[in-house]
Amino acid sequence: MFPFAMVVLLVGIYTAAMHAPAPHHLKIAVAGPASVTSATAASLREAAGDAYDVSTVTTAEQARHLVAHRAVAAAYLPAPTSDDRAAGTPSTPPSPSGPVLYVASAAGAAQVSLAAAPFEAVAVQQHQFLQVRDLVPLSGHDTSGTSTMYAAIGLTLAGYLSAVMLSTAFGTALIWRRTTASLAAFGAVAASTVWLITGPILGAVHGSAAAILVTGWLTVMAVGAATVFLSRLCGRMTALPAVAIFMFLAMPASGAALPIETMPAPIRTLHDLLPMTSTYGSLRQITYFGSDSIGRYWLALTLWALTGLALTLAYDTLKARRTPRRGATADLSAPAAEPAPAR
Repeated sequence: MFPFAMVVLLVGIYTAAMHAPAPHHLKIAVAGPASVTSATAASLREAAGDAYDVSTVTTAEQARHLVAHRAVAAAYLPAPTSDDRAAGTPSTPPSPSGPVLYVASAAGAAQVSLAAAPFEAVAVQQHQFLQVRDLVPLSGHDTSGTSTMYAAIGLTLAGYLSAVMLSTAFGTALIWRRTTASLAAFGAVAASTVWLITGPILGAVHGSAAAILVTGWLTVMAVGAATVFLSRLCGRMTALPAVAIFMFLAMPASGAALPIETMPAPIRTLHDLLPMTSTYGSLRQITYFGSDSIGRYWLALTLWALTGLALTLAYDTLKARRTPRRGATADLSAPAAEPAPAR
């Protein structure tokens, strides 16, 4: 039943979440004077419905800032200047005329495709050539944009598998302090290994080595501590809820494979709750966005770790207090032994 349940969960959750991705309130922007952007923005809102959230800004500088900081997935300039046409890296052949679309492929190739779709349709309707400019391109060693995703998966695996192995081997005999020390030590080893493989060896994940190591260590502690608490509740079946929560649900909810805006509503609600979102988001920010806003990701992972450890300690303490009491009750309620016959 255990492998059967794993297959059902993997195929069921992944297929339900990602078999037909469609945008839900994906944020895009139109930049320029109101006299130029109002008609285009109104037309996009009417055609897109709930698929896109269309906003307007007055300058190209604002548009570039929003895209570079991932506040919007794309920004459209109906009447760009020559300087606007030179910003970023050209994703399409340069053109002396026509509109410009700003994107950031480092935020996700699938997101770029979805965000560009309505503007490509507008350009076709107006018989114009749409020039795409990439403000935050992917590196030459990560052309698919999946390296941070695989690093996040590896660190998550390190967290829950180490906890499952500890729980299987030792059960509750592994006391709270030793559990915490074991996870902390293995977290340092796992984080260093993932950084070494993805960074110095392959060059796929780059940026601050210290920040990558902190992210990795916090991930192992967060997922591992939560899994240890699950082991107190689930015993030998711990691996099933652990992999369901931290991999099968967390993977689509993280937005690593496909934009979170394309996920079904139940998955979108988990985006800010599960730890893989923070791991993937932190690694992506370190690699491509100058470590911007990683503090909130680290805080989320820290809360997961502290909560898991605190719940485990509370459970063990409560169980230790109740066990002697049950033993004493059993002794009092037992019938008195009859004296042995004299011989």
